[in-house]
Amino acid sequence: MNKFAFVAAAALFAGMMTPAFADCDTRKADEDKQAAAASKCYDEYLSRAQNYGADKAELRANFQACNEKAGCPQNSSLLK
Repeated sequence: MNKFAFVAAAALFAGMMTPAFADCDTRKADEDKQAAAASKCYDEYLSRAQNYGADKAELRANFQACNEKAGCPQNSSLLK
């Protein structure tokens, strides 16, 4: 009985969290314009981060601003 309660609680939590990130999931960039915009932000960050001598603080700020503009501010947590 205790295992069932834990599984049910975990499923309920996952079900509540999924809709909050559904529009900004970069894996769905082919179907969703907002996800495509968020994916471009991440691609831009990765390509510029590979440059020798890149200012990481500036890149993080640009990444956060891009995600805000795309309407996906929660994607800024991808850089932790």
